[in-house]
Amino acid sequence: MSIKTYKDLNVFREAYQLALDISKVTKLFPGHKQYELAKQLRRAARSIPVNIVEGWAKRASAVEFKRYLQISIGSCEECKLLLDMSRMKDI
Repeated sequence: MSIKTYKDLNVFREAYQLALDISKVTKLFPGHKQYELAKQLRRAARSIPVNIVEGWAKRASAVEFKRYLQISIGSCEECKLLLDMSRMKDI
């Protein structure tokens, strides 16, 4: 299969689905976690596919494309931390 658009990238499709899933899950957070933690988690999750798309748009430069993919990886790590924090009872 040839890759003609960012939508053909498996990583984009998975990141996009993750952002949708996180949006749904965070709506179930208790009230005290709803504002700050859920909002930050949704933002970080949306950042992953957004940066993949932005990097795709600049793919003529391998350096720029790589930079945006690295930003996406950073957002993935941020999501992991925030998901761990969401499981803590005292936050």
